[in-house]
Order: sequence, then C-alpha cells, then structure tokens
Amino acid sequence: MPEMPLVTNRTVDRMTVRIEHLDKLLNLAGEVIITSSTLHDLQREMVDAVTYHRPIVESSIQTIKAADEASRRISQDLHDLVMAIRMVEIGETFRMFRRSVRDLSRTLKKEIELKIEGENVPIDKALAERLVEPLLHLIRNAADHGIEQPLERSRLGKPPEGTIRLEAIEHENETEIIVADDGRGIDVNAIQEKARLCGLLGTGDSFNLTNVLCSSGFTTKDQATDTSGRGVGLDIVRSMVTGFDGKIEITSIPQAGTTFRMMIPKLRAVNIIDALIVRCSHNLFALAIDQVVSLQGIPVDQIQATMDRERFIRYLGEPLALFDLQELLGGGVSESLRPDTVPIVVIEGKNDRIAVIVTEFLSPQKLVNVPLETGMFGDAAAGVAGTCIISGGQVGLTIDIDRIVEAATGHGDTPVTTNTPDGLFVDSASNPARDTVAPQPISDATTVTHNARDELLNKQQFQNRFMENGDRSTDGTCELSEKDTIDLIDEVRRGLAELQDLLLTLEDETDNSHVMRDVFRRLHALKGAFAMLENHPTADLAHDLETLLDFVRKDMITLDHDLMDLMLDGVSELAGAAQGMPKQVPQENAELKQRINLVIDEHRRNQTITDETALLNEPFSLPAIVELQLIGAIKNHSQTYETFLRFHPGRQANYLVIYLTLRRLCYFGTILATIPSIDQIEQGISGNAIKLLWATALQEPELSRVFEELAPLYNISEFHSMPTTVFRYESSGGFGEL
Repeated sequence: MPEMPLVTNRTVDRMTVRIEHLDKLLNLAGEVIITSSTLHDLQREMVDAVTYHRPIVESSIQTIKAADEASRRISQDLHDLVMAIRMVEIGETFRMFRRSVRDLSRTLKKEIELKIEGENVPIDKALAERLVEPLLHLIRNAADHGIEQPLERSRLGKPPEGTIRLEAIEHENETEIIVADDGRGIDVNAIQEKARLCGLLGTGDSFNLTNVLCSSGFTTKDQATDTSGRGVGLDIVRSMVTGFDGKIEITSIPQAGTTFRMMIPKLRAVNIIDALIVRCSHNLFALAIDQVVSLQGIPVDQIQATMDRERFIRYLGEPLALFDLQELLGGGVSESLRPDTVPIVVIEGKNDRIAVIVTEFLSPQKLVNVPLETGMFGDAAAGVAGTCIISGGQVGLTIDIDRIVEAATGHGDTPVTTNTPDGLFVDSASNPARDTVAPQPISDATTVTHNARDELLNKQQFQNRFMENGDRSTDGTCELSEKDTIDLIDEVRRGLAELQDLLLTLEDETDNSHVMRDVFRRLHALKGAFAMLENHPTADLAHDLETLLDFVRKDMITLDHDLMDLMLDGVSELAGAAQGMPKQVPQENAELKQRINLVIDEHRRNQTITDETALLNEPFSLPAIVELQLIGAIKNHSQTYETFLRFHPGRQANYLVIYLTLRRLCYFGTILATIPSIDQIEQGISGNAIKLLWATALQEPELSRVFEELAPLYNISEFHSMPTTVFRYESSGGFGEL
C-alpha cells in the first residue's frame, strides 16, 4: 500500500513564522538603528577630537560603553530570536506516522495503536525533518518484530491491541526522544548467538546490545520482507543520531517490550560559535571551544615517536597521537616561535581524541561562521567548516574538528554529511508548456426563436472579445509568476500533510462534523490549487476524492476501512504529484482512477432514481427564495410549466446529458426546481427521466418546437410539458401552498 512521501534529510527551505516573533524582530531592528545612529555621532566626535586636538569628554566614554553593551545585548537577543523562530513542536513530526502505523497494522494483520506524548516539546525544524527516517525505521521494527499477533497477546494476558509510544522529553541541554512498544521484547540469547555467527562478537568480548543491533547488516530474520529484515534499519538510525552529535540506547524486558531512547543535544546556534583562535604560520584558524580539551606548551624532548615515526605525547598518563594542524589541512609544517617549546591543542572529535601542533594561541572569541558553498574547493577543504571574520578584520577558517580527527585517526564510522540544499525548487522557472483542454463551446444547435439565437450568439461574441482583449496566454488561463508558483506548491504540500492527518482523525471520529468540514474544505482548496498550477490530472483526482467525500458527508455511503484506504491512497498520489512539481506533471494513475470510479459508479447505480411513476407523483421541494422567484415569474406574466423528459441511452452518460440539457434550457427561462435534484444529477444519481418546474416566456407551440430541435442533440426520446399555476410542492419554510 503506497504511503504518503515523507520529508527526509532536507535542508529547510521555508517555514511558518509566528507574528509575535516578527514583532520582536521589528523591535530589535529599531534598536539596531538607534545604536547605529549613536555610533555614527560618536564617530564624528572622535574624528573632530583627533583633527582639532580636543580632549574626549567623560560623557562620550560613557556613551561608548553604553553602545557596546547595547550592541552585545541586541546581538544576543537576535540570536535567541532566530533560534526560537527555527523551533517547531515535535508533534508535527510525530503525527506523520499515524498513517504508517495504520497501514502496518493492516499489512501485518495486527492491532496496533500509536500513542503520542510530549508533542509540545520544541525542536529545531531541520532536526525534526531529518528525524523522520530513523523514527520510521524504529516504528517498523516495533510493529514487525515487537508487537505480537492478537491471539498470542491474549494467551499472554495482554490486551489484543499492541501499543507503540512516541514520546519527547525536554531536558536542559538535550532532547530525549523515545520509541517504545509493549511487545515481546528482545531475546538477548538469540541476539548473542546470531552476533557470534556473524563475527560481531568474539570469545571473551563484552556484549553490548545497542552496538550489536546497530551493526551494519545485522538482522535476526532469515528472509527480508517489505517491512524489515534487511539489516540496514538500526545502522541507519544510529548513523543519523550520531550525525546530530547524539546517542542511542536500547533496553528491553522479555514480554514487556523494547525501548529505543535517543538523546540529541539542543541546537545552540545557527552559525554563531564560541571559538579558540590559533595561528599556524601566517594562517588563522578557529576551533570550536566545546571540542577543545586542553592547551599546553610541551617541551620538545617530551614528544616521542613510534617505530614507524608517528609522533605522540603523554596526556594524563596515556599516549595521545600528535599531528601538525596545518599539515592535516593540506598545508606545510607550522613554523615555531620557540625552538624548545611546542604549542599543542588537545581536541576531541566524535570517536577519538588527538593533539595538534600550532604556532600560537590567541584569545577565544564569539564568531559568525560562513559555511563554504558545496564543492567550492572539492576535497581540498575537507577539514574546513567555513570562514569567519576575526577581531581586527582578519579572515580566518573555522575547522571541522570531527573531520580532522577522522582524517588523522581513520576511526570515523559515520557518513560525512554536508549542509547542501536538496534543490527542492531548482529551475522552478522552467515550466514547459503543457497541453490543456480548451473550453468546450456551447452547442451550436439551431434554436427555434430568433431572440434566443441572437442572445446565444451575443454571449459567444462577448466571450471571444473578452479572451482576445484580456490575458493572451496560450491556454486562456492566468499564468503565475515564479515566486507565486513556488509559494503555491509549498502551500499545497503543507495542505496535503494536514489533509492526511485530518483523514486519520475522521476515521476515528466519523460523526465529527467539524473534522468532516475541515477535510472537505482542505480537499476542495487543493483541487483548486492543482488546477491553478495546470496540473489537470491531479486536479481531476482531487475532484474524484471530493465526490467520494461528498457521498460520505451526505450519509449516502459509509466511511469504512476500505473507503479510507482508497482516500488515503488518493492523498498519497496527490502528494507524489506535488513532490515533482513544478518541473513534472504526472500521468493519470489508471489503476487508482479505476478503483475510485468503481465505488462512484456502484454508488450511482444503487442511488439512481428509476421509478418514473414515483418521479411523476413526487412533489417539488421549494425553498423560500424559489417561492419568491415563482411568484415573481407569475406577476411578470411568464408561463410556468411542469416538464417531463425521458432520454434514451447514448455515447454519453445520461446524468451528463441531463445536466447539459438543463444548462441549455436556462437560455429560454428560469429553472426553479428539478426531480431528481441538481446535486443528485451532478453526482450521477439519475435515471433516464427528469421532471422540472420552470418559468419561460415561450408559449406551448414554441416550446414544443424547441424540444423537437433539442431532442436529437441531447438524446431526448420523449417530452411533455404542462402549463400550471397551481403547484404541488413541499415548502421548506416558505409561504405554504399557492
């Protein structure tokens, strides 16, 4: 069963910002302007003092101090505000898995409930999106390996429905994310035996459950399935978590369940770092202060070498590999200021610790790191994180300590990742012309009365003039600008995520009219958006889904699991189409279209009104506004008729022919009511006949000639009209019988 595409490993391109954050940003911008003006005045005062040899007054010194304090406070406030803007509630990510758990439950024939706790915990937007893939792996493992079948759970005294719990807990310096199940737990003995067979555990080696389960290729299943068993899931999870500088722990209790606990440090800055500045020869480098362990001046005679000439020092009694920082970055050997002492910095990466030689230590500073553009220097910049401006206006390089340590020791076990945008909206301006269906002109059938023909001709001429003098785009539609297109596509993607979540809520709360209204409104808006983007196959699919939902909304069909599967598959198809836009317009999914049409056609057959005797005897239902129209028509001496029409089968469906006939009759008068109703006709719930109440200026002979002309065009096999001024109808809150 196809799932809605999930966002993974994507650099955040855009996100929603709260108004309160924008207000704070505006206030800070005002403070920046005031501080800038103060500094400008001080600069002029200092120039005058130097030029004319005037003394600097005490008030100016105090103003300088105040401006310095204000600039520091504003920069800190701006930093905190930017971090707050990047935060989203993790519940947005957790709710994405409701569909996955529902589908897994049906695929595995298990009863599984997803519980979400701590959904209000804030988390960085980029981190939230990159967490999707590891969380999905853990949920699949819990559903496949952990949760038992309902009968097995009943024999064990457990409730038939298993539970998968997603929970977030906020700590001071990190966020804890838990994926837990109440299934069978992990058979540690079986894991140990399998690890020995795979060579992951030797004789006498200590057993670590987390390390074994997260080893690449390790699995306890002999055959892979669509859900799990390939031995890559937990390895990917650990790689991603360690990529966040986090850690993962696995605990399990037999017959009680398994818990995966991920501890991820909070993002402290977007691109602002506290760094130690060092100099190697003439080059300046910035090292993140939280990865600097120690600064030392080591006497040259304390540097030792191994048999293969690798250097090391003794740090806290243990040998520590020694490298030249400039050499690791591809430069020459760092120059020495003193022949007897070597400045050394002990740095710590993710997996190891080394010492590096520098020329000189400089003071720590708070810096703004500017990341290098991807591929700018190729492999030559493998250990460089970006550039920075150091006090005094000098340009320096910020060092990626994790990469440097990995390159020096060769102990890195995590894939190198870069902050490269995934090109979500690349080349969005290149939108190839697409074939569109031109509006079909109204039938050019010859009408009986000259006035009606002239009116139709005038309408067509007016429409042609409007199209010629208006927008001259080739398809007659209003073209969106590149920016508007990108904004609309982004809105469509967010709307689809909300729609899927609303549908899953509706499945649990089928009698919730508010959720039903929200689902219908969201689907209707998406249909219009796809049409504006000229994605007509997808707009048609959205229309079909809207038709199904309309049947449910009007209690004409039951929202069961099969229908919900169909609706969710349709939403997944819409999401897949949105992912390829604007460069691609997908072809119609014939298999899905057929499944939807089978439901719609079957419903239409069941609801179609075929009893023509009941049709003739059924009274019209007129709301109050139609009663007013009826009275107005009689007062204006228009003739009112009850007309019965029967149609014979043709190449087009009867309900479509009936609808086109009614549209054509609107040129000759006002249609007041129909049986079946217009809604039923639009939904295809009509047989071969229809009764209508309408007012027209045509007399009976003219009216007969009109229907004779229309009969061959609209498959009309029989027509009868009866003038009437006394009506049988059911009033829905009007004037009573006339």
